[in-house]
Amino acid sequence: MSDTIVVAFSNQKGGVGKSTLTVLLASYLYYEKGIKVAIMDCDSPQHSLVGERNRELKTVSETEHLAQMAHELLTKTGLQPYAIMKIPLEETMFRIRQYLSGDNDTQVLFLDLPGTMNNPNVLQIISNCDYVFCPMAACKYDIESTLGYCQFIHDRLMTMGYGNLKGVKILWNKVDARERTDLYNAYDEFMESIGLEAMKTTIPASVRFKKELSCNPKHQIFRSTVFPPSSAIVKGSGIDELAEEFLKLTGIRNG
Repeated sequence: MSDTIVVAFSNQKGGVGKSTLTVLLASYLYYEKGIKVAIMDCDSPQHSLVGERNRELKTVSETEHLAQMAHELLTKTGLQPYAIMKIPLEETMFRIRQYLSGDNDTQVLFLDLPGTMNNPNVLQIISNCDYVFCPMAACKYDIESTLGYCQFIHDRLMTMGYGNLKGVKILWNKVDARERTDLYNAYDEFMESIGLEAMKTTIPASVRFKKELSCNPKHQIFRSTVFPPSSAIVKGSGIDELAEEFLKLTGIRNG
């Protein structure tokens, strides 16, 4: 039986950072912590993470300094880029079962899912994850939508024991440092009152989260599937703290 933990950043609200956080956490765990990861891109029909990986590989092959960086990373770590698989949504459950029953050493399998609940495939997939993380910004519409989504998952899937879910966690994302801490504390207390829980880590609002791989040698790398995020940009991003909390929650040990 596979020991792989299946994880999804999920929300029915678009633009909350699901794919960005998936890539950042997967890359940080893989390249910096030695955790063996893989991603199933099930977000039909756009499959944005598969597209991102293909663009990055093309950029690296055509850019001398990036090709040199990739060679140095491989020499130092022995790590090829982790797998990103293009999976049709309707085949996801079959492909997950097939993957988990196969011969692999993956410790965390991330799923990139569509932002909807109006699809029975999505609900079935979520119920068979080990952990679901729901990014949420401090905006009235985001909060209402996310809490409704998380409460449905908690009450209808997790509490009733339908599937494998061990935890559904809310992750405060795009946090503005100018906003009041007591506002977030009040929301956290309310969430606890309805059986939900927020991660201790919060992710700040920052333009760094829009930084994808660039062929400009002056640009530092942050979001990338083929390189680790630059340590200078990771500092203050919350990604390192999120990784540590994630490892503690799941019980995964560093590679």
